[in-house]
Amino acid sequence: MTSAKAATAAVVLALTTACSSGGAAPQARDSLVWATAHPPNSLDIAHGFNTASTLIQTAVLDTMVTLDTRGAPAPRLATEWTQPDPATYLFTLRKGVRFSDGTPLTADDAAFSLRRHLDPKVASQAASYFTTVKQVEAVGDGQVKVTLKRPNPAFLAMSAIAWQVTPRKLAEAHPQDLGSPEVGTMGTGPFKVAKFSLTSGVVLERNESYWGSRPALRRVEFKTIADPETLRLAVRSGEVDATDGVSVRDARKWTGLPGVKTIFYPGNNIGYLSLAVNNGPLKDPHVRRAIAHAVNRRAVSDLMTAGHGAPAVAMLPSPQLAALYGDSLPALPAHPYDVEAARAELARSAYPRGFELEAPYASTGDSGTVMQTVAADLAKIGIRLTLQPSPADQYRARVMQHDRLSIQYVNLAYGTPDPLEVLPDMVSRAAAEPEGFNFSGYGSAATDKQLDTLASATGQDRKEQVTALLTEIAEQVPYIPLFHTDYAVALNERFTGTFSTWSTDAIASLRPAGR
Repeated sequence: MTSAKAATAAVVLALTTACSSGGAAPQARDSLVWATAHPPNSLDIAHGFNTASTLIQTAVLDTMVTLDTRGAPAPRLATEWTQPDPATYLFTLRKGVRFSDGTPLTADDAAFSLRRHLDPKVASQAASYFTTVKQVEAVGDGQVKVTLKRPNPAFLAMSAIAWQVTPRKLAEAHPQDLGSPEVGTMGTGPFKVAKFSLTSGVVLERNESYWGSRPALRRVEFKTIADPETLRLAVRSGEVDATDGVSVRDARKWTGLPGVKTIFYPGNNIGYLSLAVNNGPLKDPHVRRAIAHAVNRRAVSDLMTAGHGAPAVAMLPSPQLAALYGDSLPALPAHPYDVEAARAELARSAYPRGFELEAPYASTGDSGTVMQTVAADLAKIGIRLTLQPSPADQYRARVMQHDRLSIQYVNLAYGTPDPLEVLPDMVSRAAAEPEGFNFSGYGSAATDKQLDTLASATGQDRKEQVTALLTEIAEQVPYIPLFHTDYAVALNERFTGTFSTWSTDAIASLRPAGR
């Protein structure tokens, strides 16, 4: 399962759009076609917190704050903010901002847009970002006051990803289907939605009343091309101008395309195995440790990254580890590839002779490649995976409902340098509920308390608390980190743009070359 949290994250519908055999029709200079490997399922982050969906959301919906090139919070819809006390933020709203229909943005819209993530009836996929939020209210003339349950140094960074602002009237009328093709969405961003279809794609048009710098492009069309080779041929022919559907393991096929530049940059992501610790043999920690020893993670990493990534050593994306620890990564419990050690762990379990386990996966994307490799490794120690491919949309729906979870391949992309963006997805009980990203089910009152304590920690204390959680995850093995990858974008040389680890303006930055 692949997902994005801002960045990044989920297996979504797998629809293939074939390239035309007759080549591409000429595109207007200020119009661009962007292809994704998966279609967006919702233009509302509460129900579409995945790569394909958030890519479009960030072009349409502004957040109160953004991230600068270093990953630090910076003004967006809020021109400034103060902290009357460590658990309170007072945001000053930018004046003169209007939604794309001309309606003025109000502090009430901004306050409600955050508050709705706290509503259980909304069942927001971004709810874990705001567990420390106690109250959100519009105050004074164009100000929003956010009161936290306790100080949380990660709050601003989380807001830069998930506090997307929509009109209160629209969001309140559609708590469950905002962002759907039937309802759509509306924002104050550089583009507005002209069309959204699950089958024929999305068309964005320039928001002529945008408060910021005018986008160079008048129109951006998003289409889905699920088959990697069909996608590559579409880019090569010029039918498609850009895509983020470049698999780094096929990088050599892309870097030589005439008239196309392939851009690689560090990815804030992690691919891993999630083990459902409350189900069947996976309840046994000896079984989980046996699996960790049996999977050749270096081989999986080499296969999946082709030199544009590296094996993962802990359950955090590489940029987050670097931001927190620098070059001094702490020593964590390890389960290196060792078949004999795997057999020894299995012998200590309640399943010394092995067992059979059903393992569903999405039939498109990287899931099949990873799961087939894992199945071959586990067969060496007597664990027989029965692989069950299913259409990506069905698989995603099943996984997000936490239905019959087993051993899953997951690849999550994140948007901030803060580990508190990731750790609740891994060990909080709230994220173990349907629509949450804790697919292992690992978590307890103790881990929830650790997360609460971490939320207000700073400096060395923060490092030590993150290390304690990473150590527990490594010891108990609800997850097996596999690899990190670079991000890659293929872009026709007629266009240029800005792509970086922390950028949320990739679409708005696109422009004809030379402008």
